[in-house]
Amino acid sequence: MPAFWILCGFENHSRTKAKICIVLSSAEFCILKILFINGKYLSQTITGVQRYAAEIVRAWDKGLQEGWINRDQYSIQVIAPKNASQSPDYRYIEIVYSSTSGRVWEQVELPWRTRGHLLFSPYAAAPLVKKRHAVTIHDAGAAATPQQYSLGFRAYYSLIYRILGKTCNPIFTVSEFSRRELERFFSIPAEKIRVIPPGCDHILNVPADPGILERFGLKKGQYILGVSSLSIIKNFENLSKAWALLGRSDIKLAIAGSVNNRLFGSGSSTINDNTVRLGYVSDSELRSLYENAALFAYPSFYEGFGLPPVEAMACGCPVLVARSSALPETCGDAALYCNPADISDIAEKMSLVLDDSTIADALRQKGKCRLERFTVRSTASHLWAEISPYL
Repeated sequence: MPAFWILCGFENHSRTKAKICIVLSSAEFCILKILFINGKYLSQTITGVQRYAAEIVRAWDKGLQEGWINRDQYSIQVIAPKNASQSPDYRYIEIVYSSTSGRVWEQVELPWRTRGHLLFSPYAAAPLVKKRHAVTIHDAGAAATPQQYSLGFRAYYSLIYRILGKTCNPIFTVSEFSRRELERFFSIPAEKIRVIPPGCDHILNVPADPGILERFGLKKGQYILGVSSLSIIKNFENLSKAWALLGRSDIKLAIAGSVNNRLFGSGSSTINDNTVRLGYVSDSELRSLYENAALFAYPSFYEGFGLPPVEAMACGCPVLVARSSALPETCGDAALYCNPADISDIAEKMSLVLDDSTIADALRQKGKCRLERFTVRSTASHLWAEISPYL
């Protein structure tokens, strides 16, 4: 039967249009429910939390296309700051570009544009005055590991987390470990926090770019790979010392990642001069690095989840991680574990994988199985099931 659309609210923007509609037909009367998404991730370099946001929104767009999110009932819009540098080609999700950026956009324009509707912030760069607000807080690192962050970052986000913990509902995090940490450091009741792990299979959606191996003189099976921001908490200093302790000229250590001095201040890792420094790499380059490494090593002192180890598992790479924070919860029996503070133990565990193909093959097989727990589709559908009742 024909449906008639009555336009209730309309705002013109330079790049797109935001609209609120009421749907009428002879059989029904329903209001199109709108979810707004905090689009700050579109203005930032992609690291873990931005990756989480980008993949969730992409999966929801696919959900609208495939029908597991009802397009006749729900609309999703991303509100992006003026300085957004990314323009994803969503099919059903609109991107509305704002007139401001920075803290003014985050704390003033974003809550004003989304007034009366639910806003989802995929990470805690979020407005404090927003009443209808769902948020994902990934970890308590700002308080648990203050040595890795600048003073300004620690002060700002410690305040943000406490306020969001009181005002937002629902609140999500990525592991049981992070749920306990958020309660411990920011007094957010554990029962208020819902644990939904992130999806990690996105790395398989891009083709591998083996050109990065040739550029840096890396050969298949002849290097150990580390991937992350170069914060001291990621422990690349001990990793590089452990690699040097191996004394193996046939195995290189390659580290992908960059330093964010604004975020981490002076708290960045000191790395052995003989380490191959790859800097920031693309997804295609990263996939090739994972697929060709003899071992992925991640002796981090603190993780709310630990995305890179599961990405490595997805690409068939054996994984060594620290027995710390959320990493045992994330990796289960699909990784080898080390004491991140013990250089000799890190070196010994690396040798086990490098010298025993049976161990390496078992880790590869278990890693592939582990990945099945952490798909983007599963994360996105679980989040939607939790958020949609609040619309």
